[in-house]
Amino acid sequence: MTGTKRVGAGINPKYLEKLSYNQENFFTKTPVGVKYAKEFVFNSGSHLFIVGNTGSGKTQKGYNILDDLKNSENQIWISTSKSKEILPLLCMNKKVRIIIPKGAEFEVLERTSAGEVELEHPPEIIEVSRASEAWDAATIPMPDGHHKSFDRINIFEFRDTITEKDGLRSQWMIELFESLSSRTRAGTIANIFPCAIYLDEAQWLLAGSRITKDGGRIRNSSIVIENVLEMRSAGCRFVMFAQSYKNIPPAIRENLNNTLLCRGAHVESEENDALAHWCRLYPTPSYYKVNQGKFVFADGTSFPPVKPWEFPLYPICAIDREWIKKIRLKYGRRHGEHIEQEEIEEECIPGWIGRFHALDLTPEKQNAIVERWTAEAEERVRDIDRWSAEGVTLDD
Repeated sequence: MTGTKRVGAGINPKYLEKLSYNQENFFTKTPVGVKYAKEFVFNSGSHLFIVGNTGSGKTQKGYNILDDLKNSENQIWISTSKSKEILPLLCMNKKVRIIIPKGAEFEVLERTSAGEVELEHPPEIIEVSRASEAWDAATIPMPDGHHKSFDRINIFEFRDTITEKDGLRSQWMIELFESLSSRTRAGTIANIFPCAIYLDEAQWLLAGSRITKDGGRIRNSSIVIENVLEMRSAGCRFVMFAQSYKNIPPAIRENLNNTLLCRGAHVESEENDALAHWCRLYPTPSYYKVNQGKFVFADGTSFPPVKPWEFPLYPICAIDREWIKKIRLKYGRRHGEHIEQEEIEEECIPGWIGRFHALDLTPEKQNAIVERWTAEAEERVRDIDRWSAEGVTLDD
């Protein structure tokens, strides 16, 4: 019947209304799409490993996965700060919330004939004082108090907004994942589940000894391993990207139960026999185009068995693709960096004034102490001026 949506694969009609025409047809009218929807899209906590060499379209395929999951799960994209990486996320017909550390400077600007200006409809930018607070900022809204609304995409913009001086950025990322695990176990985590957490170029964050000897990064890897193992039962899935199958520790990749093989992906039989089979079958990933990939499910199967999947270019709309060419991400001061004025204030103002929060003093008492200290300082300055006018020196 004309104008009637076809309901297939047991999918809720209200959910189908949120999908694009191509998504609906794929999820309901193709055998591979039905399997993909049932075993991956609607299987919260089902992890994914996207593997391929540089230029193989891994990030583009990540956008496709996010587009498929955005209506049923909370989306959390951990930015690598690569050139314009997050811009296609602004074109997904969802609100965007960018979470940055307090004190960092970050803007999204558009180039116009009048120069660079703020966007007409800018993404929401939220500052957090600690890494653990990022999860609170990424909470799922519940407009009616009962039903979750997956109406936004959350972006953690940490890599180029935190200085690595004294290992601060590594410490921040360690706290981020430690708090996810500990707060989930304690039942104090924000309302973020079900969720998908994206780690593009995962080796920058969680590298094994094959990639780095840095103790902080190796420790962070072990923490993420714990999260991968524990978070699935809470409805949290990880989508990780890497240039090589061995670029992340075995304990992580062996628990990423679904795999998307992109151009250049290669897996040996002793590493993973099921994936090695698909890497040997012609056409092998060596011959894949940038927009092609093979999705291997947790059961080791892939459909269609030979032909790779075709993935669209994001943003899908040509107007959006032209728009993002005019957008610039402006990174300024980083969290943990001090500017000259702050250093002057630290020298001139007693340190105890900045630590009132630890004394549990009311704002009124805080103001009284500051006013008293200021008055005493001003009185000393007046005394010095009077002595100088009278010809009295400090030595006298």
